[in-house]
This record gives sequence, structure tokens and C-alpha cells, in this order.
Amino acid sequence: MAVQCLRTNEGDMAVCGGVNGIFTPESFLQHSFIGAESSGGRSRSFSVDANSYAKDDDLGLLLLKQLSDAERDGDPIEANCLDRFFNRSLDIVLCVEATHAYGGPAAVQRFASEVARVLRPNGYFLWCDLFHIDGSDTSIDYLTANGELIVEEKINITKNVLHALDIQSNTRAEFIERYVQPREQEYFRLFAGLPGTQMYNGMYEGSIQYWRAVFRKKTTTDMITI
Repeated sequence: MAVQCLRTNEGDMAVCGGVNGIFTPESFLQHSFIGAESSGGRSRSFSVDANSYAKDDDLGLLLLKQLSDAERDGDPIEANCLDRFFNRSLDIVLCVEATHAYGGPAAVQRFASEVARVLRPNGYFLWCDLFHIDGSDTSIDYLTANGELIVEEKINITKNVLHALDIQSNTRAEFIERYVQPREQEYFRLFAGLPGTQMYNGMYEGSIQYWRAVFRKKTTTDMITI
């Protein structure tokens, strides 16, 4: 709404903000399992000292102005708001463990079309995710159905994932037993991919597979330019 206010010239500037409140420990525990929680309790984005990130209660405010006004006034400019990425503007798009939650083949194909739209010719789409082999969620075929992306490489890494889960299973199980309330332990066991859970057993038995793939955008794709 704040950006729209500026675009329609309803005002010269706008203030927008948000509050993040963390009232239970579950999210901290989840991110600890996957190594996403900084052991030092600080976020150091884009730093050589970065070691994951830190979450906390927070209030953030942004002052928004027209770019020309900000440049005229000598304001420090942190970012420029755009509706979306421009056509053929990116060299690489990275997607990790997301497409399985997009809601089925049609949604995944729309996502793939959007990836193709923003990639430059010969740009790369790097993808890694799990999917059920019954076709109920993502598959590599859905990502190439629009004919705009070519599979350069695809590798089934299910065995690698299972091996990693086996290595960490005892540590994760002990952590859950010690810190998670009994009524919530089964959920955390599933999230941690412990042996005996639906996720682990599905990969072990072959009904769930984990793949990584490299796609390249076709050079002959006729994209509509905005």
C-alpha cells in the first residue's frame, strides 16, 4: 500500500513497518536441526564471518520516497522497489526445497514459466527438492513441460540424503527427547527426518525421491518484452 501510494502520487513519502514476535521455541529448534541458527546469536549477511542467522523479536520501519526525490535530498538508498524482476534480467535462479509445496503440477508449471521469463537466454535454473513418485507434487517433468527449460543435469541424491540423516539421527533424537515437550515430539521427529518417520521411510522405500537438477533456458524462447 505504501509503494502504491507513491506510484499514484497520493503522497511524497510513506512509512511502512512490521513487527515480529516469537512466543514459542519451536522455530528456534527447527532451525537448529538444519544448522540455520547462528551459534553466536548474530546475523552477518554477506560477510565472510557469516555462520547462519539469528532470529529475535523486532520492529522494523522503512521510509519510502520516489527515487528521484531520495537522490535529490541525498538520502541513503537501501533498495529500489520493483513490481517484479524484469524479463531476461537474471543469470541464475536458485530454488531449494520449495516446489513440492506449491500446490500441484499447474502451480509448478506457472513457476517454471516465471523462471524462464526472468532468465537471460542460456541462463541457469538450479533446483533441489523432494517429490512423491506418484506425481502428487513436483517432478522434473513439470518444470520442463512448458518447453522453455532444458535439463542439463539431473541426479537422484536420495541415498546421500538418507546417509546424512543417519549420521545425525542420534544427535537429533536426543535433542528432541531433551528439549521438546512430549506432545510435540512426533512432529519434530518428522521434521528432523528420523528413521521410522513417514518422510524417512518414504525415501528408504522409494516412494519419495530427492533430486537435484540444472536447467538451462533455451536460446530460441520467444519471450514477451515489457
